[in-house]
Amino acid sequence: MTRDRDKRGMFTELTTAEAVIKVLEASDDPVMTAKEIADHLEVSRDTVGRKLAQLLEEEKVSQKKVGARAVVWWIQD
Repeated sequence: MTRDRDKRGMFTELTTAEAVIKVLEASDDPVMTAKEIADHLEVSRDTVGRKLAQLLEEEKVSQKKVGARAVVWWIQD
């Protein structure tokens, strides 16, 4: 899959932090994995991971490691 570039030659965003928040808000589950969010948005887990890291820095989401490699995410109160 080739990605579009903007006028400056930069790759266009595949998703936004706001889209990640909307998926978390719409979920019936209290927590979600990056993979689950990525599946909803039809983007890679890495793409969602970058947005989640941004949201974590902005203190809009929280995370918890729940297994050897599993991490769950939720919207901060």
